[in-house]
Amino acid sequence: MSHYFLGIEIADDLKNFYNDWQQELKPIFPYKSWTDARDLHITLSFLGEVHRDHLEKLVKQLEILQFSGSFTLSLEGLGTFGKSNRPRVLFVDVRLNEELLQLQQQIVKATEALGFEQEKRAYRPHLTLGKKWGKAFDLPEGKLNEIKLRYQQINQFEVTAFTLYKIHPGHVPSYEKAAVFPL
Repeated sequence: MSHYFLGIEIADDLKNFYNDWQQELKPIFPYKSWTDARDLHITLSFLGEVHRDHLEKLVKQLEILQFSGSFTLSLEGLGTFGKSNRPRVLFVDVRLNEELLQLQQQIVKATEALGFEQEKRAYRPHLTLGKKWGKAFDLPEGKLNEIKLRYQQINQFEVTAFTLYKIHPGHVPSYEKAAVFPL
């Protein structure tokens, strides 16, 4: 049985832009896992294991939802989850606007109705660059803030669809588009 999630794909030029950031940051952050540029996305809802028949119901449910149309998202500077000396996740922050929140909530409601469990934490949209701290050393005090100050460029893009992704662990790229839902 395969694992799936729903997310927003970013444009190829932005994938290349953030891949450049990753290449610059790799010598500083000893992550075990760096997101392949082709896999860069914004997660809306992680679904976990999905049976084939359940997958068909999910696709049909998402196809009939009414969305308010495309909208603009802002990708902002670097952010992290975890301790400042050993952040467990390095990401590009995504400004949460009303349109994104409504889309995410509609998807959560639709997937919950089909029996999918949802994340208990508040939704925090982001674009994961690297994760899983891999070395015994810590970043020097203040180093993370210094780095964040250098990586503050804001990029915007138009969200016109969201995607159902199938996860292929151990493959590069790891995510395959299973269905695309226009807004």
